[in-house]
Amino acid sequence: MQAGMEPLQPPAYTAQIAARPELTCAASKGEYSVALHIAAIFVVLIASLLGTMLPLAGKYVSCLRLHPFAIVIGKCISSGVVMAVAMVHMMNHGVAGFMKDCVSSSLRQSFDALSLSLAMLAAMLMHTLDVLMDFMLESWAKGSTGEPASHLVGSELPDAGAAPCGQEALGAGCHNHGVLAAARLNSVKSVVAAIFMEFGLVLHSVFLGLSVGVAHDAETRALLVALVFHQVFEGLALGLRLADASMNFKLELLMAIIYAVSVPLGTAVGLVIVTTFNISMTGAKFVTVQAALDSVCGGILLYLGFTLILNDFRADLRELAGEDAAHRGWKRLGMCVALWGGAAVMALLGKWA
Repeated sequence: MQAGMEPLQPPAYTAQIAARPELTCAASKGEYSVALHIAAIFVVLIASLLGTMLPLAGKYVSCLRLHPFAIVIGKCISSGVVMAVAMVHMMNHGVAGFMKDCVSSSLRQSFDALSLSLAMLAAMLMHTLDVLMDFMLESWAKGSTGEPASHLVGSELPDAGAAPCGQEALGAGCHNHGVLAAARLNSVKSVVAAIFMEFGLVLHSVFLGLSVGVAHDAETRALLVALVFHQVFEGLALGLRLADASMNFKLELLMAIIYAVSVPLGTAVGLVIVTTFNISMTGAKFVTVQAALDSVCGGILLYLGFTLILNDFRADLRELAGEDAAHRGWKRLGMCVALWGGAAVMALLGKWA
């Protein structure tokens, strides 16, 4: 073998590539219509805006405002969607990306768990950031109230009708400032979680858009149908989390627009590359970077998904379907069905997008 040449692929790997054509890096072949791809940009943009803006509209328009339990059902669906996007749409694509035939064989064979290791690293870094953020926020809350805030995190807020400062509670000290600090602390946490969620979804969506932009017409039509549903459900998940976070309207609108334009932006870039430049979108560097980003974003969203399930889901369950709640059995069943249903629908869409 000459120096600098890639080693021959082992027979088992060659057979695997033959059985799974999606693992090849061959360029897309077939008719390419610029008009179809421009139409796809606007169709996906409308679908993304529709999904993201519907939950936000209910927050500001009284006639569109939903019942609190309906909002919780939407949050349960969004948690399931986040879990499916993380594992089926991102981590799965990351694993497949590192297995493609154009990826360096030395990279592919040196560590076959590279994709999952990157996802794990991203999740662990998210946990570290979460812990550091907790320390900083509790320190801030303690400084602003003069009392420790650790006992306020994760606890039920006292009744709003408790005795005000200067009345019956004077001897025991006034806790109203502590309650407000806890509310602010939880609000900041929800904002940070929404920002991290948007970061992972936007990076993933840009690469989805690139795949549409470079695909030939037959592939584009199939991808477009799946992407419309994909963006609506993913947009609903993000919109519900943005509505749940304590943000001002301008920031909510900005984040919704950034998400909505991510797939169209990727599609436009792919369209320009195909029609103007002779740049390979199926080369080793592009595929490797895409696989690495899918793995990292998958780890971020997996951590966020489990955080939503373990924290928000249980808190909503206690608040709206606790022991004293009416129809608590049906409410608990509805929340579980919504969670599993959101995950199932988004996982099914992973077959096409």
